[in-house]
Amino acid sequence: MTPYLLELICEPVTKAPLTLVDATYDSLGNVITGILKTAEGKTYPIVDGIPRFVNFVSSRTVESFGDEWNHFNFVDFKVNWLSHTVTNTFGSVDAFKDKLIVDAGGGSGSQSKWFAELGAKHVILLDLSHSVDDVVRRNLLGLKNVDVIQCSIDAPPLKSNSIDGIVYCHNVIQHTPSVQKTAKSLFDIVAVGGEFVFNCYSLNDHGAFRWVRFHLIYKPLRALLSKRSFKTIMRYAQAVSVLRLVPILGEILEKLSVVVQGDVPPLQGESWVSRIKRRYKNACLNTFDCYGSHEYQHHLSDDEIRALVKSMQPDESRVVNSDTYYLRPPPIGCALRVFK
Repeated sequence: MTPYLLELICEPVTKAPLTLVDATYDSLGNVITGILKTAEGKTYPIVDGIPRFVNFVSSRTVESFGDEWNHFNFVDFKVNWLSHTVTNTFGSVDAFKDKLIVDAGGGSGSQSKWFAELGAKHVILLDLSHSVDDVVRRNLLGLKNVDVIQCSIDAPPLKSNSIDGIVYCHNVIQHTPSVQKTAKSLFDIVAVGGEFVFNCYSLNDHGAFRWVRFHLIYKPLRALLSKRSFKTIMRYAQAVSVLRLVPILGEILEKLSVVVQGDVPPLQGESWVSRIKRRYKNACLNTFDCYGSHEYQHHLSDDEIRALVKSMQPDESRVVNSDTYYLRPPPIGCALRVFK
């Protein structure tokens, strides 16, 4: 944990100040072990340089994500992230330069790594799962301007109005107990002039085909698969990802949400074998993510998202990407940017 983080960190629920005691440091002055303590005596440990705010929440709800990111490691999907999320949400990577960025639900740490490499001043990754002790550590190795906090993102242990850059929560918020509560908790830590960037799975069930696909295929299939073991869900994802490569059949299966490959941006000079491999890997990841055993997976209607955004920021001129976010289908990776 860097000394910089000490200026921002606080008790996650009450937002009370925290005092560092019994600390040990590395040669750069970063905290390796110690205790963060409130005036009332509540304590949170720092283990292996990571503050741990997990003694009041259950990490079992996100064990599936820890297993997922330790297995896949999103770092191989940078071209997807740049082509989809960055282009369709921010326009370019210039949005990150010299910014303080909170990566809420950082998963594998890949996006935190890219933010730091693309010029962010400092990055704070928040994640509740055990990925923080595996793939995150590997991906962030050697980066000196990144901190990791193990915590629930619906109670971020950061001071209110403290983040004057970007609080980023992309393809994550639907997996929390309450989208509304988490969004408001994350918006609370944004400083005036900063922005909260988020998206949520949409309730896409208008029309007969979409209603059948969502209610009679997706929901029963997820109810069945999500109760199975990691290996079983992975075998399903691998099997249907092979079928996705079959012309016509694969397109039909994706249309029915049996498999989720999504768009795979082409690479210049890429061989057809390499592209097939990337399509397969993309389908495995997205299908597992869709049907994994994580406890929460909310789908909100456009009206629910509009109401949520308005409750945080009534001034519509302070909300960016509204026109494109509500398109059906929306640009891949598009998220709302809510400025405070």
